[in-house]
Parts: sequence; C-alpha cells; structure tokens
Amino acid sequence: ANEQPHSGTRKRIMARSIAEHTLSRACDYLSAMGVELTREVTLRALTLVEAGLASQEEDPLQFVMTRIHDHFALQNPPLPTTAPPITRGSMSFKP
Repeated sequence: ANEQPHSGTRKRIMARSIAEHTLSRACDYLSAMGVELTREVTLRALTLVEAGLASQEEDPLQFVMTRIHDHFALQNPPLPTTAPPITRGSMSFKP
C-alpha cells in the first residue's frame, strides 16, 4: 500500500542517464583525440559503455575511461617542448 508508483521508472531514468553521460564523455574524448565519430566508432564506444554498466566493480565512467585507449588503440599526443633547445652562443664584446 505504501509502494511508490514511479520508483521503477526513476531507476530506469537514472540508469539511462548514467549510460548517456558515459557514452557522451567517451565520444567527446575520442573526438578530442582526433577520432572521427563514425557509426562504427560510436557502436564500439557503446559496447565499451555496456561493459562498464555491466561491471559491478567500478563506476561505469571510470571503467570506460581507463580502457578507452586499449579499445581504440589511441596514442598519447606528443607534448610540445617546455623551452626552446639550448644552443651555445657567444656575445662578442669588442673594445
């Protein structure tokens, strides 16, 4: 008699939100890494998100983001140098 009529609906909405959020973050990351978000790439990301949601051991987003490099064979972009190369110079002082 005290059962809430929408409690099941709320759980489904929450689960969908986690899935959408995780897929969105994964796709944003892939795009930022220069991967074109084709249908195939999106389906592969969705498969990874599905595995993350099925995992009971860790947060789905953490699951996906720790495995995304292996799943898509991403390379870390080369970082720019922090300073120009050091070259030996001479300041010739002439009297």
